[in-house]
Amino acid sequence: MLIELTPAFHETYPEGIFGALIARGVPNRARPVALGEDQRAVEADLRARFTEDTIDADPVARAYAGYYRRFGARYPVTHQARTILTGRPIESPSALVATMFTAEVHNLVLTSGHDLETLRWPLRVDAAEEGEVYTKLSGKEQRLRAGDMVVRDQEGVIASVLYGPDLRTRLRPESHAVLFGAWCPVGVARPTVETHLLTIGRLIRREWPDAAIDPPLIVAAAA
Repeated sequence: MLIELTPAFHETYPEGIFGALIARGVPNRARPVALGEDQRAVEADLRARFTEDTIDADPVARAYAGYYRRFGARYPVTHQARTILTGRPIESPSALVATMFTAEVHNLVLTSGHDLETLRWPLRVDAAEEGEVYTKLSGKEQRLRAGDMVVRDQEGVIASVLYGPDLRTRLRPESHAVLFGAWCPVGVARPTVETHLLTIGRLIRREWPDAAIDPPLIVAAAA
């Protein structure tokens, strides 16, 4: 797996980190069959750690909030976690997305999922340029904000922090190999990223015991 940081990313985000976890032998399905206990445990843990008023003080949530604030936006994962604090269960449209989302709300680390077979290597972690456009998960074209953290493969942008994954590399019902990416442009420590990727790996192993999981890969501007 080849992932590189561009000079523009180094300059824009000198503390920036991108983490990746690849798993094969993970046939997607409409809903998970083995994650229920883990999801209930994450829900209980969130409610023990936070209230609606205190979650924004978490260091990871605070780091992302600062990033999004620069662009006049709010961090969506904190909002999603807050709905769980009010009693809503963890729900996702497929087993692979459920695996990602369960870890994401537990660790508050922004995460994307991509069908491994659609990626065109190498990947480049970059800062968006003014006027760039890509096709979002919804199928709509999105003009990127200059400076937003993006990842590109050889065909184009596969996701951005502000606007999420693209349509081309999205997780599909027929997906059976996946790359999960952890997006940490500012203020998230490497051990936090490592823990998050290991959490995803543990959940993958729970849902797909025979999956082949590569060791986590972390690329950091400060390395």
